[in-house]
Amino acid sequence: MAFATIDVTKGITGVTPVANGGTALSSGFNNGTWVKLSESNITSDTADVNITGITATYRTHVVLISRLTPASADKRLICKFRNSATGSYATSSYAYATASYMNSNSDSNDYNTSGGQIYTLGAAEGMGDGSAGRYGSSCILYLNDFMDSTNPPSVYGNGVYSKESGFTATNYFGGTYRDTSTTWDAIKFLFNSGDIAEGNFKMYGIVDD
Repeated sequence: MAFATIDVTKGITGVTPVANGGTALSSGFNNGTWVKLSESNITSDTADVNITGITATYRTHVVLISRLTPASADKRLICKFRNSATGSYATSSYAYATASYMNSNSDSNDYNTSGGQIYTLGAAEGMGDGSAGRYGSSCILYLNDFMDSTNPPSVYGNGVYSKESGFTATNYFGGTYRDTSTTWDAIKFLFNSGDIAEGNFKMYGIVDD
């Protein structure tokens, strides 16, 4: 039986052939260079994390969150957008959906068409059990069109959250703000109640071709 061979290095910017038929990906792979813009490292109880510096330079920003631990049990991670004109975070008109599949062979989900925030990691039941241990909870969020006054902003992503007992869930989520005329220059992360005990927050800008 004959097999077709595809040369994946042709026509793709930033891919360099290496030994044994593999490829090495440069920082410009797929015409999208990630530029690190900021980092916040939380090591003690903190109410929220404000990530500023969103500008029109990048149409897409990425936030990577790792080592995320709530100070108390069963918490859900939420986010809010800051209006670039007023300097305040919006508290209404968000639409979102979040869902998870848990290793207890069950599902969890939540949604809203006009909420006071966007629920992301934690779905409907939440993460953490209130102990000081780390649980391996982390996620990635893509932020699109935050500084575009002709399109609504969107945030979407996926992650994993767990508890000391061995409970683990995979989670995906997405949300928007129901207004196309506003621009947003920051995003705030917090739990639905209680503090963030630990977590690392990095933001990147993705360079368009």
